[in-house]
Amino acid sequence: MAQDMTLLWGSGSPPCWRVMIALEEKNLQGYNQKLLSFEKMEHKSQEVLDINPRGQLPTFKHGDITVNESYAACFYLESQFKSQGNKLIPDSPAEQALMYQRMFEGLTFYEKLIAVVYYDWFVPEGEKHDSALQRNKEVLGTELKLWEGYLQKDGTCFHQSRSGGCGGCYKYRLLSQSTFTLHSHHRPSTQPLPGAALHSDTMAKDMTLLWGSGSPPCWRVMIALEEKNLQGYNKKLLSFEKMEHKSPEVMSMNPRGQLPSFKHGNSVLNESYGACMYLESQFKSQGNKLIPDCPVEQAQMYQRMFEGLTLSQKTGDVIYYNWKVPEGERHDSAVKRNKESLSAELKLWEGYLQKASGSFLAGKTFSLADVTVYPSIAYLFQFGLSEERYPKLTAYYNSLKDRPSIKTTRPPTWLESPQGQSILKDI
Repeated sequence: MAQDMTLLWGSGSPPCWRVMIALEEKNLQGYNQKLLSFEKMEHKSQEVLDINPRGQLPTFKHGDITVNESYAACFYLESQFKSQGNKLIPDSPAEQALMYQRMFEGLTFYEKLIAVVYYDWFVPEGEKHDSALQRNKEVLGTELKLWEGYLQKDGTCFHQSRSGGCGGCYKYRLLSQSTFTLHSHHRPSTQPLPGAALHSDTMAKDMTLLWGSGSPPCWRVMIALEEKNLQGYNKKLLSFEKMEHKSPEVMSMNPRGQLPSFKHGNSVLNESYGACMYLESQFKSQGNKLIPDCPVEQAQMYQRMFEGLTLSQKTGDVIYYNWKVPEGERHDSAVKRNKESLSAELKLWEGYLQKASGSFLAGKTFSLADVTVYPSIAYLFQFGLSEERYPKLTAYYNSLKDRPSIKTTRPPTWLESPQGQSILKDI
């Protein structure tokens, strides 16, 4: 099996490393691998670009299937080789929820780490500010204290978990950008999911969602709940303008003071991707199936899901530039560069949809890729993205507008002002 796999990687890269850890954990030694040099810009070589148009490492292929996003590759490997090597997703709902939560928080941790470590490399000389670097360091310091608190509270799991293996801790280690481990949870792993044999309304009553209108992360969780027929959950709409996401009510569930804040029984998942994946995992046989069985479609689903995070980041860099960057640190050159980066990203997505084998992001069936990425694409058009300039994105956006899970949960503030803003009209 491994002989049909190829990994192009770079030394010192956490994304590359985590894929290699996953391959080892699944006993997939013997795969083809090639070490490339970042210093020699070999990640921008034609060899890489032929597989990964972003010119990034890792670049991973399994037969004719390409999965370049490292989180996606790890999920794909665990899914396709469940019975081989070490189990990397725990059975316990509580441990699984914590695994997903910490995994996706790991992305935030890495982003804040990179903002400090690579500040001089990312920021052009004329745009550097000591105040910006100091702020980045303070933000990273706060993030590290959060993780220190997680480890203090939950304890580490290098030892055997109660379910009889270390699957959870390894999954967490390979998918976060550090060597942090998944933590044991106080709830026994043998306890079934609350209400697993009950009606969907009964199960949903054990769920609480604190959300804000107009937020793609909140919207994707609401779409997932609808797709899984989990109507009737407790929900409370909070105001970003009134800073209600920083209220004690939210902070007690989410120390980051962000929305969504989602709770199922005693399990808390505040990372929207984590919540969506948890809901699909725990309610597989209910509602619409959101992970395709076909290995090709499944790989593409994971790939597009995690590329969607890059799309969201680049969108935010443009829309929220004036909000994120203090006035004395703003530069027209930075604004221009952010817009060019977003434009290049949108062209990639336009190309993906041009080559798509079906109406959805992962092929012929609606999947988690659509659940997670559609809100980000809708967000672009809400802020004025040109429909004429991006016909494929426009067609995809319009084709899903009336899907019940999307139409029912569309942000109410968008219904009140459907034309939104025009920040992105020139992109």
